[in-house]
Amino acid sequence: MGGGEKAPGYYVLRAGGLFPAPLPQDSAVCSRVSGMFYVLGVFLAKTLQDSRLVDLPLSPAFLKLLCGGEVSGCVRESSTIVTMYSPELLEDVMTSSLLSVVSEESEEQSTYRDVPWWQGLLELEDLELVDPGRGGVLTKLQGLVTKKSQIMSDEALDDDTKAEMINSLELDGCPVEDLGLTFQYSPSSAVYGYQTVDIKPGCGEEAVTIHNLEEYIDRSLDWVFVRGVRQQLDALRQGFNTVFPLDKLGAFTPNEVRTMLCGDQDPVFTREEIMKYTEPKLGYSKESPGFLRFVNVLVEMTG
Repeated sequence: MGGGEKAPGYYVLRAGGLFPAPLPQDSAVCSRVSGMFYVLGVFLAKTLQDSRLVDLPLSPAFLKLLCGGEVSGCVRESSTIVTMYSPELLEDVMTSSLLSVVSEESEEQSTYRDVPWWQGLLELEDLELVDPGRGGVLTKLQGLVTKKSQIMSDEALDDDTKAEMINSLELDGCPVEDLGLTFQYSPSSAVYGYQTVDIKPGCGEEAVTIHNLEEYIDRSLDWVFVRGVRQQLDALRQGFNTVFPLDKLGAFTPNEVRTMLCGDQDPVFTREEIMKYTEPKLGYSKESPGFLRFVNVLVEMTG
């Protein structure tokens, strides 16, 4: 038990960390996976509640979802609420009750809205971490969109010159039209149970050109971060909330949530610190040769 080599694919290794894979929301695979995300939500909440640590390489993007972004929505909303009232009112003993009531009302309103609770938290930079290959290509394409916008806003150019310059824009020496891109998303592995999905409903085979490049990028991000992961993230939140409200993590940053869940992923310690905070047991002392060799091994470890 525990011996022997594992088959290829047994371990999931993602340089950018773990993040939900986008799936067709009406598929059987998505229904099965959503149940797993419900359990994951319960597991993560219980881990925090019981002050445990788990070895989960969660991606920075996933951690941003858990705590509501670098600056959570609840923090932004509370700061807005405070600025709505005069200093004299804020000093009143009833102010805390007022803020509590406003907070409860905002939570009730957010419960019934159809907008995903993580809407707008993730951007193209996050995709570069979650899916470096696809994210890198989209970042280059976004560079063409920026150049196109600069050309369009240049008042010194006439319309014909603008059109000529825009049509001449290329990605690594290749026109956008020759890249063979369409409004379809292909997953990185066959394990997800589908080959392609239309990110533009009814127009999946529409070719991507320099003129609709912005729409292609926006729809790609919308599929990866919103439409393709909605059931999974809703199930995660539902499971998490059975232990305590996920919104409570809004007081922390993504790095703080990572530390609370997984501990220090890359600890740095000196020989003196190990000797100071480690207490040998079972007949060993801090002068024992075996213990000192153990300390030497720990000091020489790198990440």
